[in-house]
Amino acid sequence: MVVVKYCSIDVIEDDCMDYYLSLLPQFMAMDVMKYKYLPDQKSRLIARLMLRESLIDTGDEDLLKNWSRKNSNKPIISNWNAFNISHSSNLVVFTYSTDASVGIDIEKKGLVEYQNLMMYFHHEEQQFISASHHANDSFYEIWVRKEAVLKAIGTGIIEGLGEFNCLRDIVIYKGQEWYLKGVNIHPDYICYVCMPKLEEHIVVQKFGTK
Repeated sequence: MVVVKYCSIDVIEDDCMDYYLSLLPQFMAMDVMKYKYLPDQKSRLIARLMLRESLIDTGDEDLLKNWSRKNSNKPIISNWNAFNISHSSNLVVFTYSTDASVGIDIEKKGLVEYQNLMMYFHHEEQQFISASHHANDSFYEIWVRKEAVLKAIGTGIIEGLGEFNCLRDIVIYKGQEWYLKGVNIHPDYICYVCMPKLEEHIVVQKFGTK
């Protein structure tokens, strides 16, 4: 099972920050407040609140204190499900899976100087973007798909964006199959989940503070 939660940072009023921070373990609240700007604080806070809600949903609220990160900086909760987080502009997405791994990425579409960036893509992806009548959107589509894969396998961009081709929904990386599925969150955003096996139905939930 794969669950995706999404939320706008606007749901948290500025004067309610302290209350919602109090719902988290102290070390987690302090980590949120390390960020200089309020929108960054809110996006991290909401991601952790979505994690907290998910732990409550599965009867594992006490595990919130087990938050840590792998060497790749991917967050984990020991003795719980695989999960992943992404945020762009005003939206935050969170996913968890009962499978071994999961990755999610979201980006708000906009004009970007993609020509230099796509040089690092797989050659078939470069050809696809160059031939597209909406090259900017096509670049974002591939970028988000690729990021979701990288986050699912727990590595980073440094390993090379051109090592695998994300044009299809089944991606082969070092002999293993990974499955991509789009999630419709908002027309101005592109969002994809990556999983080690195909999930026909993904539970999508709008998160609301309580």
